[in-house]
Amino acid sequence: MGPKTYIAYGFAPEFGRGDSVTKLHCDLSDAVNVLTHIAKVELKSDSIEAIKKLTQMHLKQDKRELHLYGDNQDGETNVGMLDNSFPWGDSLDGALWDIFRREDVPKLEKYLKKHFREFRHVHCSPLNQRTGLSDASPLIMYVYLDWHILKEENGIEPWTSIRKLGDAVFIPASCPHKLRNLKSCIKAGLGFVSPENVSECFRLTEECRKLPINHMSAKDKLEVKKITIYAMLDVVEKLEEARWKKPMI
Repeated sequence: MGPKTYIAYGFAPEFGRGDSVTKLHCDLSDAVNVLTHIAKVELKSDSIEAIKKLTQMHLKQDKRELHLYGDNQDGETNVGMLDNSFPWGDSLDGALWDIFRREDVPKLEKYLKKHFREFRHVHCSPLNQRTGLSDASPLIMYVYLDWHILKEENGIEPWTSIRKLGDAVFIPASCPHKLRNLKSCIKAGLGFVSPENVSECFRLTEECRKLPINHMSAKDKLEVKKITIYAMLDVVEKLEEARWKKPMI
């Protein structure tokens, strides 16, 4: 499917909200994503100070809401833990990618069911369990989580890498992944069905069929069954051509 273009502003410091991210999700098929353009955002000093103040306000609001819901009894949450320690800074660094193994999906779901109140969705709205896991779990999870905390609690660690200008990243079907733009980026993406992962494409398609009819992921956009039929027809056609083709003298 595709190709399609992603255009986003971004900067390296993690401010906690309003960051330029693609939240944790799975694709219906394999995908390749190429970083085609980057541009550094230069913030003025007064803008940086305003962002810092707003960040502190958001952290206080998060802790207040967690205390209200009674979900902060053990004191261990994602709130207030902003990861600015990763060694980026290269002029060609564009985006930070985290890709999880599909075998880790059950542990991811368990973690999110336990901590879903600690995350925010659009308009800074707190998640409930329904929107947090989206009924399409693990297709769309609506969160951008700090995997360092995830590793401490569940032992899950993704493949993490910084994509530079011109780099391509391949994401296998059903592998949860997320990214954060370290600079303003333009990326080109293309979905495809590989023979190695066609069974995963079928499984995810069947999972989508169980969603409510008005859900954004309910429509079968991939049509993997149709792709398989056309691929088989193409093979049969080529075999027939090879069968009747006269040998070269």
